[in-house]
This record gives sequence, structure tokens and C-alpha cells, in this order.
Amino acid sequence: MNNDVEKADKILEIGQRLSFYMDNDQTYSSRIEDIQSSELIVAMPMDSKRVPIIPPDGAHLYGAVLMKQSQFRFFSVFKKKGMLNNVPCWWITKPDVVQRYQNRQFVRVRVSLPISVQVMNDDGGFDAAKMTNLIDLSGSGLAFVSDVPVQYGRQVIMELHNLPDIGILKVMGSVRRCTEVELPQNGKIYQVGVRMLDLARPVRNRLVRFIFELQRKELAKGLSLTGVQDI
Repeated sequence: MNNDVEKADKILEIGQRLSFYMDNDQTYSSRIEDIQSSELIVAMPMDSKRVPIIPPDGAHLYGAVLMKQSQFRFFSVFKKKGMLNNVPCWWITKPDVVQRYQNRQFVRVRVSLPISVQVMNDDGGFDAAKMTNLIDLSGSGLAFVSDVPVQYGRQVIMELHNLPDIGILKVMGSVRRCTEVELPQNGKIYQVGVRMLDLARPVRNRLVRFIFELQRKELAKGLSLTGVQDI
């Protein structure tokens, strides 16, 4: 198993502090009250006015375990609310694995998807959209294939379709790297790495959840990740 991913049973403990990142762009604090075979019971988060936060049944949750030396993120599903020892609580599914992360680092995974790309030209406008292949993706950036080099710092408009929980992702980005790759038949292509700009947290949360699921599938196949990036 990749060093950044641990079995949840090794990390989760009663009394640990948690944070939940919600689609309203807010972060709420909680605590593990009990651990069962397939569920976590966590203290019900409250907003700044002490109003309980109650997601709809079946809502997907993006959470983090806060520890002294490390932070681990995970995804779960809200099951129900209730009381445990006079404490209002959520019952949520217990994750199989949790992923270590630091600050804004995001794991990058290999993925092959069609992507539409428009590159800013020298006049400040954008060239016509071209379809190409996405080759990797993270919560902060992506890389695609180009048949021509793209200048560092050049802005691009990118569009991906049929992403789970997102649908169409259309986002502006800034080129952070452009690497020439020689092909066996004496040709060459370019791998263009882009940092996504102004991605709303709710969308980023859904994107990270999608990447997390891709990562789990790779781990199940015994494949390695491409690494950690903060582009």
C-alpha cells in the first residue's frame, strides 16, 4: 500500500478531533465519540451560532483527522443523527482507508480522459478549443498532452465532462511546466502541467473525492501513484 494511505483501523481512535469540509464552503469541527464495525459515531458539528449541522441522509462527507504530527483525510457517507451518552451525534460510514496529507498538497493520479483546451494567444484572446488527452489529475492541477509547446505562465481554459458529482468542469489554469517527450517513431509531444485557478472549494472537494476513488482503485490493482504535487 502507498505510504500516504493507511488502513483506517490503524489511525482512527475515540476522542480524536475531526474537521468536515462541507459544500457550503464551510469547515466544521467534530470529535470521534465511538467506533463500530462499519460506522463512526462523531459529535454533531455546530455552526458559529451553535446551530447543529445536519446533512441529508446519504450525503457524501469529506473529513480530516487532526493529529499532532500528521493529518489524514477520508470520505464517508452520512447515515443518521441521534444521541450517544447525551451528546448529539452523527452516524457515518467508517472509511476503509485514510490518506496522509500536508497543507495544500494533493496526490496526483494517472487518468486518461478527453479534455478540451483553449490556450491564450499573443493578442490576449484564446485560440479555438482543441480536444486532447488528460494524463494526470490532482485537486490543484492537471496535465494534458499537446502537439506543440505551451509557454510557462500562459493561461488556458480547460473543460472536462462527465466527472462524478461534478458533471462538466470548466476551469481557468496557468501553465507551470511543459516537458518535451520523444516518441519511438522520431516524433515528439509535450506534457503540459497546469495549476487550476479560482476553483471553488465545493467543486474542489468533489474533485478530491473523485481522485480519492481513483486512487483506491489503483491501490486495489497494486499500481503506484505518480506522486504528490502542489502545482
